[in-house]
This record gives sequence, C-alpha cells and structure tokens, in this order.
Amino acid sequence: MPKHTRTLLFLSALLLLCPALQAQPREYLQVQLLADVDRIAPGRPFLLGVRLQMAPEWHTYWEFSGDAGMPTTVEWHLPPGFEAGPLQWPAPHKYTESGDLTVYGYQDEVLLMAQVRPPAALKADTLLTFGAAVSWLVCREVCIPGDTTLNLILRPGKARPVNAQLFGLHQLRVPRPLGADSPLTWSHTALRKGEEIQVELALRGKDAPLQVGGGAPDFYPLNGEVFVFAPPRCLATEGNHAGTVKLQLSLKPYGAPPPTLRGVLFYRLAGADDPFYDTVELDLTGTRQEGQAPGGLLSMDFKKQEAGSSSLGLYLLFAGLGGLLLNLMPCVLPVISLKILGLVSQSGAQPRRVRALGLAFAGGIAAAFMGLALLVIGLRAGGQQLGWGFQFQAPGFVMAMSALIFALGLSLFGVFTVQLPGLHRIGAQAQGEGGMGSFLNGILATVLATPCTAPFLGTAMGFAFAQSGPVVLGIFLASGAGMALPYLVLALQPGWTRLLPRPGAWMERFEQGMGFLLMGTVLWLLWVLGKQLGMEAVIWTGAFLLGLGLACWIVGQWIDLSSSTARRWLAWGLAALLVAASYRLFLHPLLQEQHQLSTAPQTDELAWQEFSAERVETLVRSGRPVFIDFTAEWCWTCKVNERTVLTSEALHRKFAELDVALVKADWTSRNPQITALLQAFGRSGVPLYVIFPAGRLDHPLVLPEVITADLVIEKLDQAAALAGKPGA
Repeated sequence: MPKHTRTLLFLSALLLLCPALQAQPREYLQVQLLADVDRIAPGRPFLLGVRLQMAPEWHTYWEFSGDAGMPTTVEWHLPPGFEAGPLQWPAPHKYTESGDLTVYGYQDEVLLMAQVRPPAALKADTLLTFGAAVSWLVCREVCIPGDTTLNLILRPGKARPVNAQLFGLHQLRVPRPLGADSPLTWSHTALRKGEEIQVELALRGKDAPLQVGGGAPDFYPLNGEVFVFAPPRCLATEGNHAGTVKLQLSLKPYGAPPPTLRGVLFYRLAGADDPFYDTVELDLTGTRQEGQAPGGLLSMDFKKQEAGSSSLGLYLLFAGLGGLLLNLMPCVLPVISLKILGLVSQSGAQPRRVRALGLAFAGGIAAAFMGLALLVIGLRAGGQQLGWGFQFQAPGFVMAMSALIFALGLSLFGVFTVQLPGLHRIGAQAQGEGGMGSFLNGILATVLATPCTAPFLGTAMGFAFAQSGPVVLGIFLASGAGMALPYLVLALQPGWTRLLPRPGAWMERFEQGMGFLLMGTVLWLLWVLGKQLGMEAVIWTGAFLLGLGLACWIVGQWIDLSSSTARRWLAWGLAALLVAASYRLFLHPLLQEQHQLSTAPQTDELAWQEFSAERVETLVRSGRPVFIDFTAEWCWTCKVNERTVLTSEALHRKFAELDVALVKADWTSRNPQITALLQAFGRSGVPLYVIFPAGRLDHPLVLPEVITADLVIEKLDQAAALAGKPGA
C-alpha cells in the first residue's frame, strides 16, 4: 500500500477517535521546554530543547516515522534578532507493529534540540520569552494526537550551564555526518532490478572490527516518504573475519527514483561502550541496471592481457577449425550418424545425386549459422547480452528441441512416416534421403551443436560477440564452413562414398540404434530443463511428450499410401488437436510462470560455492586462490570435463593443499554477471576455466576448453608462484 494512502487512512481513523480523545487527560505524555543555560550571553549560541516524557509502553515518532505514525513537529517563536538552527533528532529505536510494519520512534523520553544564536547586543534586565508550538502523536495499542504551546523566560547575562546531563545524554545520540574523522570506512553500490533498487553498503572499522548482532549494523532512512523501504539485511560474506560487513538495502520508489538515499547508520565497534550514529547520503544517480558491469571484477578487460593482437584472419581460421571439430562433439553425434547412414544408402547412386545431397546438408549448416548470426546481431542491437548456445538458456527452446528429437526418434523406430515434398521419409534413410531432408538435417545438426564449445571455437566466438555485425556474420559463416567441410569434400568427390560400408539389412538395425541415441538426447534435454525449472517441469514435459507420441502413433497407424483424403485430414486433425491440448495443459502453465534456476543440493564431494563477482573478489583479496568453473547443464564438453578431470584424486589433493576456493559459474539459465565475465575473457560460451592467484585479481590464468588433471595442477602451481608477486 503506498505511503500516502496509509497516511490518509491513519488520519481518518484519528478523526473518528477525536471526540473520545478530547476527554482523555494528558497522562500519556509530558512536555517541557528547556535550555542548556540559565541566562543568555549576547552572540553566544545555546540550545533549546523540547523534552517529551512518555508513559511506559507508549512511544512517539522520529523525523521519518516509517510505515505508520507521524513525526513530532516543533515551531519556534523567538524574540527579535534570535535565529534557530535545524531541529536535532537523537537516533530513534526501530519497532515492528502489526507484524510487518516498521516504525522509528522513542520510548520513555526524548529531547528534540535546536541551536539558537542570539544577537550581538542585548538590553540588560530584559525578559526574553521563547516559545515552541509542539504537536505529537503518542501510541501504544491506540494512537492519541496532541499539541501544546510552551514558553520559557530567560534574562540576558553571564551564561551558566544547566540541564547539562540531560542535554549531553541526548546529544550523544544525535547522528553526525560520516566524514574523514569517523571510525568507519564505507562504500556503496546500487543495482536496479525492475522497479526495485538494491543498495549494498560495505562497512569496515578503521581501528576495530564491527560487531554484528543486537540490531547492528542497521540503516534508518530519512527520505523514506518517497519509496517503500524494506528492512535491511546484513549479508554474511566471505571476509567478515577481516572486519568488513555488508548491509543490503531494498527500496521501491513510488515515482521517479530519488537522486539520493539519505539515512542514519547505526553500528557498534568492538571494545566501544556506546553505539555510533552517522548520517550518510548515498548517490543513486549512478544506479546501474541488472546485468550491467559494475566496478571491480566485472569492469576489468582480461582480453588486453593476451599476448599480441590477433588479426581477423586468424580468428576466421580459429572459427573454421572449431566448426570442423564440432563434428566430433557428442551434441551432434545423433544427427551426424543419420547423415552417415544416408551417405551409405547413396553409395551406389549416381554421383550427381550424392553431390546434391552433400551440398544440401552443407547448405543447411550454412543457413543455420547465418540465421544464428542474424539473430545474435538483432538481439544485441536491442541491448541483450548473449553468448554461444544462448538459445538453450530459454526453457521454451529446450522443450521444443525435446519434442523435435523425440518425434524424430519415433520415426526411426517406425512409429510413423511423414511424406513431404523432397523428403521421402523422415528418418528412413534406407529408402533414400531427399534434398530437403539433407537440408533440414544440416539445420538440426547445427542447432544441436551450439551447446558445445570445441577447441578454437570459444576464442573465435568470444572475439565475434564483441565485434560489429559484419564481423559476427563472417565468424559464424567461417564456423559453418568448417563444420560443413567434410560433406563438401564428399560432394566434390562423390566417388569416395564407395569406401563406405555397403548398404544392407544392417542399416535398419543401425537406424533403430540411432533412435535410441536420439531418445538419450531427449533425456539429456529433460535434465537441462530440470536444472532450469525444477523436477515439476520434467514431469509435465514428459506428459506432453506422451501426448506427442500418441499423436505420432495415430498418424502412423491411420495413414498409409491407400488412405483417402478424408481419412488423412481426420488423422492429422486429431493428432494436431492432441498436441495442442497437451501443450495447453502441460507446457503453457510452465512457460507462463516465472521460475528461478533450480538450486539442487551439491552431490559433488568438492565444496563448490555459487558464483558472484563480489564473492570472487572477496576470496581473492582475502588471500585464497580461486578456481572458477564456467559451466552449463546443456554443455556436453563441460559435463565430460567435470566427470573425467575434476573428479581426479590428484587434483582434489592439490585443491586441498593450496586451499583453493572452488566457484561454479552455472550458465544453464541466463546470468548477466557470468555473461559479462565471459566477455571480459574474450569468450562467448562455456566451458571456461579460470584460476585467480591469491591476492592477484589482475592476473588470472585461463585454461583451454578441453582440460586434463595434469594441466590444471600445473596451472595451480603457477598461480601459487604468482601469488603475492605484483610484478609477475
């Protein structure tokens, strides 16, 4: 509920209570006007104070009352020539009312003070009358407003202090501006997430560590009337042993965001008897959007540390080699196997036909790479942060690929056959593959290849994603040319197909074996989906695939070459209706909801920490080496490295020996910080492995995409040698 709406409701309730309240005695609050001197010395400032003494369990409010209540107001009436400074508010207490309402105020008593400056000359034996019109709201279960006018008469003369203990006690609680003489050092960052602004304060004592507990540290807002302010959270972060404490503030502006956030810091230092109250003004004009690179680790450009400057031609060569190696990646194996099966079936055909099919497959690869390049250029122009394999971060795309691969697998098992122009039969390679089938298989192979980052490809794509549109297009086309090269060679030399095994009955068994391989690919995609949306998404996607399988069975059982047009329309219509209903029932609700990445508990014996740029900075600066595994559930190369290399006992011993902090940067779903850091290293996809030496945030060691345990151990030893050597 907006603050002004709560205030109107609050005032309305008070008006209804007024007739009953008029008869109430002023026993809940006593008010006095006091000075800290007995006489007024010309030109010498003194303090006036309004003392409010509340009955037990009753309270009044601070200058920002919080989610309810109203602050006490004081209007001074001074003799001619006297000037009053701003009202000085002692730091308040924080109360929670009605479960979730936070208010700021005072119990027992408070002294609201102002410094008054007399004129340089005063007539002797003159009575000086000082007045204060005071209004308040005092609350317990019920709130009672009140007001009064107070007067205090003083004479000019030699000033002597009075009420010194009372004024001194409350002045100790008046917040002071946080300056160079403060016992605290601090910094802040602000991040906008939708309508919310999150401000993080890093606090550190200069001579003594901060104490955490007993409500400290805390932040009381002063201009909180222009936003909804959530109670601050004290973050438990690495490095607290070094005395740094982080406080996270959250605010939602009612309208345009305020340029500053003003408030009071409440904190305690070890060994100090009294708490500290400092006013701070936090600049919000530099608030960054979520996903933008802030200062620190994400603002660094590690590409500049590469030896020399590589030419565009070298990156094009890397792209071509990386595309060629994609044919060996497990992501592409199912479709490549189908293509090999098609070439076997055509080994005795006319060279012209073999050439046409090879060119069609290569054309499908090139078209898919060009389409991806244009999509990347368009999305990047719209301000999106992208990387290689970005489409697998969208759960809807993973669901669609699961359905496509599942249907293709069913066709290999003979559940159904689809006749299309230029495509004799989806999956039925033994009966002859059409040009359209080869072209579509080329597209499918490319789409399945994008989760993999082959050697050389990561470097080329990292370069491409930071360049202009034409360079992006060139790098993508070079990668497509590399992947299509084997099939272009066969198209140019169709006679080489005679070296392949002869067609025979074994091809049907091989085709069915490929069907099982495709079903394994479906399981992998469902696993990726589970990591993105949780187990419920896997169950409902499985239900959708059941409906899709039934639709494919209807088409396969009801339609053959002798089927009438009416029977064909009926079968296809029923199948389409079944698929649409399955989507509406099972998948549509999942895609409409906002899900977070599943945070399943770690089953790995290694103690992996979740990635954040701040965590990496803190770990490195605290004197620990850091190993970062940039990975994703849809990345086959990542999974192979994790299960064959990162499980090495020798590597585990080295991690323990050097006290290496292990950080897992999971890119399964979109993460702007991970994307920004990948780009800082000149990479566009995963896997990526980086070692930061202890204390050397500026000198990371980057490992290749395909790693070995010996290589990681060698780099860890190198990082240990670099630790603490600024000139290394």
